[in-house]
Amino acid sequence: MAERLIRIGRVSTVDYENGMVSVTYPTLDADTTDKFPVFSMADEYKMPVVGEDVLVLHLPTGQSAGVILGKMWNTKNMPRKSGEHVYSHEFGDGPDEAYMEYDAADGDLKFKDKNIGPVTLAELLGLNETDPHRREFGDEPGEAYIEYRPDEGRMYFKDKRAGLVSLSRILGLSPEDELKDPEPVPDPAPDPGQGTDTDQGQIGGLHG
Repeated sequence: MAERLIRIGRVSTVDYENGMVSVTYPTLDADTTDKFPVFSMADEYKMPVVGEDVLVLHLPTGQSAGVILGKMWNTKNMPRKSGEHVYSHEFGDGPDEAYMEYDAADGDLKFKDKNIGPVTLAELLGLNETDPHRREFGDEPGEAYIEYRPDEGRMYFKDKRAGLVSLSRILGLSPEDELKDPEPVPDPAPDPGQGTDTDQGQIGGLHG
């Protein structure tokens, strides 16, 4: 093999238990390398698949030693979704299988696996996407929820037994008082006929 420190190789075998793979270099020769460790970013474990192209860093100590840096984007491995403010982390072996994604264009954090999705974080929390001030708890929309209505300035609660009730009603506030801030309670004025503990101590000290 030619003496190159950085090469593009094709995964030949995968040692899942030890986190190592061997590769071949189809454009150079038909030889298969020894098993090289796969580079781990922040202890993340995700092994490449046999047949995938990976970037290989050979160590200067010898061409028989190296590190698999990982996959790269190319015509054979296109991003599932791309954009200036897009973050996507793929968990599956293939695109669109399982991922976590954030796109600043809509502000939603999305999740997907083989069984569910894509689903947004708002949907997972039971939030109605058309009303960010409402959280659903029931199996059906409108069955049980907490809702804030900015135009009224009121918080509402609903379940099957109590129906729809406002926080003002729960607290027993009248319509005149419910939107008023409570008046601050003034501190009681000190009695001019009684001194403070400090004053009394000083007076006692003078007459002692």
